[in-house]
Amino acid sequence: NILNITNRLPQRDSGRSLTDFSDAEEIYSWANKAMALLVKTGIISGSAEKINPINTTTRAEMAQVLYNLLSK
Repeated sequence: NILNITNRLPQRDSGRSLTDFSDAEEIYSWANKAMALLVKTGIISGSAEKINPINTTTRAEMAQVLYNLLSK
């Protein structure tokens, strides 16, 4: 939401979508739109064809997401 409010939504296209991940159906409905955007723009890339939406995010994973947001 803050990216939308500040008009800083990522614009690039990674060529990937949520359907590329075997566990995409585990994403909560309220987060689906945001996750789709983050995957499409390459901010989130998943691991081993999974996006792990119900697992706890590690500090390293969050640091990578923030780096991707700030540098792309």
